[in-house]
Amino acid sequence: MDKDNVRIPCVLMRGGTSRGLIFKDIDLPVDQYTREQVILKVYGSSANGQIDGIGGGTSVTSKVAIVGKSDTQNCDIYYTFGQVSINEQEIDYNVTCGNMASAVGLYAVEEGLVERHEGETTVKIFNTNTNKLMEVDIPVVEGAVEHKGDFAIAGVEGTGAKITVSFLDSTGAFTGHLFPTGNLVDKIEANDTVYEVSILDTGNIVAFVKASDFGLRGCELAATINKPTISQKIEALRVQVGILLGMFHEEQQINPQVSALPKITLISEPQNYETELGTYNNKEDVDIVGRYMSMGKLHPSFAVSGSICLATATKISGTIPHAVARSTQANTIRIGHPSGSISAEVFLEKNESDYKLIKGGTGRTARRIMEGTVVIPAYLIR
Repeated sequence: MDKDNVRIPCVLMRGGTSRGLIFKDIDLPVDQYTREQVILKVYGSSANGQIDGIGGGTSVTSKVAIVGKSDTQNCDIYYTFGQVSINEQEIDYNVTCGNMASAVGLYAVEEGLVERHEGETTVKIFNTNTNKLMEVDIPVVEGAVEHKGDFAIAGVEGTGAKITVSFLDSTGAFTGHLFPTGNLVDKIEANDTVYEVSILDTGNIVAFVKASDFGLRGCELAATINKPTISQKIEALRVQVGILLGMFHEEQQINPQVSALPKITLISEPQNYETELGTYNNKEDVDIVGRYMSMGKLHPSFAVSGSICLATATKISGTIPHAVARSTQANTIRIGHPSGSISAEVFLEKNESDYKLIKGGTGRTARRIMEGTVVIPAYLIR
């Protein structure tokens, strides 16, 4: 018996273009502070990066999901997402992740947390971050989860079985309103410049701004956008959006690794460009081009929640994304990103004064990478 260490079962999974550990709630310490110290130790978050843990040193590989059986009739499981800081002793729960939700759905079926149904098993998930419902459709053939398939997503090598992730009635998940300020467009001053932004709250809070407002075409890649001359200006605008929404205050020192919301996305019209992978994106294959910022840096592809939010905005006349996007009557919007493209399907309902997002979803793939136990120093949970 190893008296100096404690072992906690978990599974390392990729969900879409994200990767992280999935824990069962019952296997983690009940005390929230102790629980966070355990997770941070597992990931190795410190001033030295994540060398002493499983974290990958990027926002998309520093994610954690905690799941448990639900006791309500409306859903099968609950899912808490955490964005684990790379250099700080912090976990941000004021955000959610649709990519990891695809892994959570697959995990739930594989672990027997839900009953399998032939053809497709729909996992109904209560997301504790947003207090909203998600649905994840997992293909099942002859009683077994189907992993093989020809569905590909940009940013992930190879193909797999398609897993559909849907956000249900996610309007105003954090603020209670689709447009938190009540405006389709807000003018916000930052960097001695007045920017026009459209701020939406669907799954996550995202502020959309034209890439040209930063002197960019919109098809630039990480080598350009992550330069301090650009990324610091984008972060300055993000902070001002947060102040406008009451999420930050004027004197507060904001760390993008700790305070993930609001998000900023640079948008531009459809155009031809070369991706981070050296492939060619044809402007005819997308309806809008987006550059999604995550933890102060350019997201290597695009967030699921962000894609649903952007697709929603393109469907509403008067927003900046609607003005920039290719005119389309379809429910599916194709978004060009640094690694290729992502399609999001949204269904909106309009009443006299507002819009409501009934459902928004996209296709993902997911994979169980490793399973076993993580080793934690016993002193952390004594």
